[in-house]
Amino acid sequence: MIALGEIAAFDYTWDDRDVILYALSIGARLPGDLGSLYEDAPLRTAPTFALAGMAGLVMPTVAALEIELSALLHAGQELTVARELPVRGTARVTRRVVEVVDKGRAALVVCEDQIGNYATARSTWWIEGAGGFGGAGGGSPAASAPPVVIPERAPEFSEEWTTTTEQAALHRLNGDRNPVHIDPAVAATTGQPGPFLHGLCTFGALGLALNRAAGPDRRLVSLSGRFTKPVFPGDAVRFEAWEGGMVARASVGDVVVLGPVGAAYSGV
Repeated sequence: MIALGEIAAFDYTWDDRDVILYALSIGARLPGDLGSLYEDAPLRTAPTFALAGMAGLVMPTVAALEIELSALLHAGQELTVARELPVRGTARVTRRVVEVVDKGRAALVVCEDQIGNYATARSTWWIEGAGGFGGAGGGSPAASAPPVVIPERAPEFSEEWTTTTEQAALHRLNGDRNPVHIDPAVAATTGQPGPFLHGLCTFGALGLALNRAAGPDRRLVSLSGRFTKPVFPGDAVRFEAWEGGMVARASVGDVVVLGPVGAAYSGV
């Protein structure tokens, strides 16, 4: 059985180059996102930039849990930002396993991630072949937020983001070098027809779109959702939001790939 406790820690140092690279990797474009791409705009970090530091936790997690890389599937993500990250800085990044749920053929592992005193995240991982330690089923991980329900009406906000065929190759430069996102042979071992986009890339792109739609008087400070289907580089992703941006989802065609998503904002 996978044990609870800290499994990874390192110091993450970033500067304006990292800030701009992250923004580009989640779909920031000119001229609308000048403030995320130009150091003299003035530059601000994207609202989900804390996840760039946490991207480096994937490979240490695989090593610490002693699992095969192909067994790891990102199932869900939450992010809460206490303080906006500056354009330059250093912070301690840590990951702790806080919950393990037996799903029979797999284990559902919930991790709590911290980047200094800037942000906290919870990531949920499906670990194929790691179940069976406490009986089939085993329930669901404890929810840290109330369930989000998509309203049965037209969205108040809708925007399409067409990813590039190099989107995953660009996003992996933030630190998640999992080869399933670039190597066709490795992606095939997971049952996918080709390399697929990082869940955190779609998550960050949705955050960027919601923050843009919120306007200059609000800033996204919390985002949480479940990954339901893979996104492939080159796909067109539709972002939709309701309730003033508090409820959202991401879809490719008629297929929901991220959602339902809950969001929260603060005044600037």
